[in-house]
Amino acid sequence: MVIDTDHLVNQIHAQVEGVAETGFPMDVFPERIQKIIYDLVTYENYNMEYTASIILSAYATAIGNTYHVKIKGNWISSCALFMILVGRPGLGKTPPLGFLYQPIRENDRQLLAKAHKEYELYEQQQSVKKDGEVKEPMEKPRLVQTIISDFTPEAMLSIHYDNPRGIVLLVDEVVALFNSVKRYSAKSNLIEDLLSAYSGQPIKAVRKTEAFPISIPRPCINLIGGVQTNILDEIFRKEYVANGLTDRFLFVFPKNKKIPEWQLGIDQKQHPDTMNTWSWYVNKVLNIPFQLCEDGVTANPKVLEMTKDARNYFYCWNNEIIDRVNAIEDDNEVESRQMKLNGNAARLALILQVIRWSAGECQMDAIDLISVKGAISLIDYFEESYQRVKACTITEPNSKSSDDWLEFVGDTFTSADAEAAAMSIGLSRRTVYSSLKRLCESSHPTVIRVKQGVYSKIVHDFTSAQCTSALSDSDSSEPSSEKEVQSAEVQSASGAQEGGSDE
Repeated sequence: MVIDTDHLVNQIHAQVEGVAETGFPMDVFPERIQKIIYDLVTYENYNMEYTASIILSAYATAIGNTYHVKIKGNWISSCALFMILVGRPGLGKTPPLGFLYQPIRENDRQLLAKAHKEYELYEQQQSVKKDGEVKEPMEKPRLVQTIISDFTPEAMLSIHYDNPRGIVLLVDEVVALFNSVKRYSAKSNLIEDLLSAYSGQPIKAVRKTEAFPISIPRPCINLIGGVQTNILDEIFRKEYVANGLTDRFLFVFPKNKKIPEWQLGIDQKQHPDTMNTWSWYVNKVLNIPFQLCEDGVTANPKVLEMTKDARNYFYCWNNEIIDRVNAIEDDNEVESRQMKLNGNAARLALILQVIRWSAGECQMDAIDLISVKGAISLIDYFEESYQRVKACTITEPNSKSSDDWLEFVGDTFTSADAEAAAMSIGLSRRTVYSSLKRLCESSHPTVIRVKQGVYSKIVHDFTSAQCTSALSDSDSSEPSSEKEVQSAEVQSASGAQEGGSDE
């Protein structure tokens, strides 16, 4: 009799960590992936629910536009996810993000080094071209990158254009991202672009360096970041609820709000090589061939259908939701979110199929019943998290952001100016000072304290297509402004670093 040691160890970990109490369906993962999660919880003190959820996001990013899922009829979708990690400061949202995205960040670093070499050859050829004919002229190399953090909407699309496989917006604070882009660029259509990308609709952007707009026929944009519980109401602003942005997010909100204590003696034990193990699985997915259509621009993913029994199960589950919605007489009581669960469930089913394939548990010719059942279990967990998030917010959608007062003060302003601006739009004194503190102390601040009682806005120039790519911290060899491989300026990111502390 062969004993599955991973299974036994995972069962022990599940009991010790109280997995059943969290509600997270850990059994949707292969045993080998479960072990990675439990090792990170044990040796790195990571939160289990954040860690498991980020693994889904990292896999979705690695898959990108290589595989799509056929949901129904002509409804075909990528597996891109919008995910928000909710929790109080210090609960540990950022460290697992940095760790689990490290293999993709390393892949970006290697692509950057490759782009440097190709660009050197390109420049050499351009020099030769001035003196004579070149038989086989090189195309200007493109920098292919996946992870971006600080960015303009134009730069985001420019980067995606150069990487049609797909990108991920990895940010510390989701609310800060939305508010900063909106505040300093009235013409910004970031939210609209994200909604279009989520639905698989083509998106366009105008680049200053190009005569014609660029078009991304088949976008794939993942988004993941955190939000603190004290600003949860920002996610439920009226405009975000009305346009359906909030409904598209998967929320991760652990029931246990306590920060786990450091365990004495754990550092004296022999640690498993979790990073190498995790990197092996991610790289296996990153190495899946990516195809383009004949136009050389449009992604050409392989479409996976559900097996007959998986499709029947999925349809029955979805029809139960439809029946519940149809039973509601008052239209005002119908939650639009319910009718969007099927899309996220199908995406999660595709992700689980790839995860299980990477662990050697299944094939990649179709999405089977196990993956579909696992995806529905995950939806149940994320919806339970969503209900807890809603319970922490005001009952009615908020039309005023706690940061909206900033629009009514000058580039340099005083505390009194801030108070007056806040009162003019119905915000309390406490709210404005809480907002001011957060804007100053954010990892990407939009306000600085000049002196006591005096502040100044940090005005971001969204007319240029600059971007910070979340690559390796040690990477300093980047193209000069004249040698950019694309319109994004590549730097090392300060956010989402391995082993960092959470805000």
